[in-house]
Amino acid sequence: MAHTVIIALLTLGAIARATRFVVDDSLFQPVRTAVDKRAGRGFYAWLSTLLGCSWCTSIWVSAGAAVAHWLWSDTMPFVYVVAALTASHVVSLAASWLDSPPPPKHIILDPVAVAMSVRDQRR
Repeated sequence: MAHTVIIALLTLGAIARATRFVVDDSLFQPVRTAVDKRAGRGFYAWLSTLLGCSWCTSIWVSAGAAVAHWLWSDTMPFVYVVAALTASHVVSLAASWLDSPPPPKHIILDPVAVAMSVRDQRR
């Protein structure tokens, strides 16, 4: 039972990584650019929208992952692939969190001191 839950969670992480790869990563940018150049009407317009929308892409990636999970979840190559994709996603999230600027410092004012300074300026 625990084995099944772990593989399911790893598959969810792999779905998140594959979705991010298609929609946001620079390695997939040439494909998105080529599709955008052909996007007028019809299939390429739909594909261009799909490649730019995380929600839309994740549905199709999830469908493929569900089929792969159903067919190969009991094989070690499947476990290695989903574990590697999940690890990649976790590392990218940690890196973006660590590389983000620190939050701005908030200045806490003492209302009594502010009131006193305003009153002193009026004199």
